Amino acid sequence: MSNQKNIVVVGAGTAGLTTAMIVKRTFPFYNVTVVYSDKIGIVGVGEGSTEHWRWFQDYCGIHPDQMVKNCDITHKYGIKFENWTNHTPEYFHSVATSGVNALSFFGTYSLLLENSKLLTNTLSWRGLSDDKVLDQIDQDGRDVTNYGTNQYHFDTFKLNIFLRNIAHEMGINFVEGEVDKVNVDENGFITNIRVSSLTSPIYGDLFIDASGFKRVLASHMRNIEFESFRKYLPCDSAVVFQTSSDSSGKIHPYTRAIAMNAGWMWEIPTQSRRGNGYVFSSDFISEDEAVAEAEKFHGIKIDDHRLIQYKSGYYTSAWQKNCVSIGLSNNFIEPLEATTISIGIQQAKLLCSYLPTWNKESVWLDKEYNRIHKNIMENAVSMISLHYISDRDDTPMWAAQKSAEKPALLKRLLNIWSERLPEPHDIDYTGFELFAIPHLWHVAQGQGVLNPRLAEVSLDAYGSRLPAVNNINSLIRGYLESKVIDHAEALSRTRGS
Repeated sequence: MSNQKNIVVVGAGTAGLTTAMIVKRTFPFYNVTVVYSDKIGIVGVGEGSTEHWRWFQDYCGIHPDQMVKNCDITHKYGIKFENWTNHTPEYFHSVATSGVNALSFFGTYSLLLENSKLLTNTLSWRGLSDDKVLDQIDQDGRDVTNYGTNQYHFDTFKLNIFLRNIAHEMGINFVEGEVDKVNVDENGFITNIRVSSLTSPIYGDLFIDASGFKRVLASHMRNIEFESFRKYLPCDSAVVFQTSSDSSGKIHPYTRAIAMNAGWMWEIPTQSRRGNGYVFSSDFISEDEAVAEAEKFHGIKIDDHRLIQYKSGYYTSAWQKNCVSIGLSNNFIEPLEATTISIGIQQAKLLCSYLPTWNKESVWLDKEYNRIHKNIMENAVSMISLHYISDRDDTPMWAAQKSAEKPALLKRLLNIWSERLPEPHDIDYTGFELFAIPHLWHVAQGQGVLNPRLAEVSLDAYGSRLPAVNNINSLIRGYLESKVIDHAEALSRTRGS
């Protein structure tokens, strides 16, 4: 069995580039070719990452200082949720510690829940709400401040140029041109593609569709089944616009997610501006009404915006024959919790575990890939759906969420949590899913689905109060002793280095 494979990636957005780079980094002897069209461009909406980006960055040898200088990145320590419920006007999703101190019992989290204290407000370091970041110098005297977080905000277009340059250096081939024809044999395998700029076709062993909503390759597959999430999630549209940076010069080290009348709005700071988007349900308001509500919130006139309409869900057969769809060509949930880029990274990692021995005679590898991919999607949609469990009923959209259907996984979790607080084994976790129980703990507490009485009983049974208090005090001492620097100042220091 040969160690040589020809991998063809169609699409050079974030999904296509990260996939190509992960494959090439993992299998340096494979030929990896990226086909892209400058006429099509990239969607350019996602401007935030999760901790999965840090894995990709480190795996491919990308230094965050270079992203500061080339991609307008800022630090992201988490997400601040505003107005999602009446009982908790704001809370952070920013996991700083697991809180487990007795078998699988989250004693520290439970103690805070019992005393009506928000997890992040107590367990995360003080700079989060003061626009400061950890000021870190390593043992060799080097500034490693930008390694102090595992999530970032960035300018998507600048990031794209940056990644292309690195991909070139890695030995990835690029072909500019539109795919004119996809040739499929009698067994359903793609044999080659024809590109407008070439006279000869491009042959490959495996073809990766990262062409976004166009689905240039995957649309030629025979079994196309789309699992819609529309019944779980209200939103299907977004108006996207930019605003200037804060006049104070401060830069938040977090994403803002502000609940609105018919959805929610993000605010993501880069070094030179703020990216914004109102994600809304077209069942309840129109595009013009969404823009008007955003204008009222910001106190500005929005002269230039883009409307993005989407279908929430995924194609269940992400890997068919020799075609794998990754990124928007396969799935989109909604912008909340920055799942799109992260799922693409996880798909690429998962793919690499099958590539060495996969061939056209393989029977089980694509099935197993699709099984785990299903877990990834169920995990993500359950996390997003959890945010819409709210005591708000002040607008038609929020009132409608009271009776909205919940994903099967989330329904099971809610049933468990009605009798016992969350523990790690509540979800099946293969290592590729985005969200573990500590993530769910933060959002579940903020949305008010956890019962403090269960915390009281469990803390007594486990004898966990004193260990939890000691853990909290230790964390607080550590944070108080940490050296911090203004976020904007840290970025300026890096740019000047």
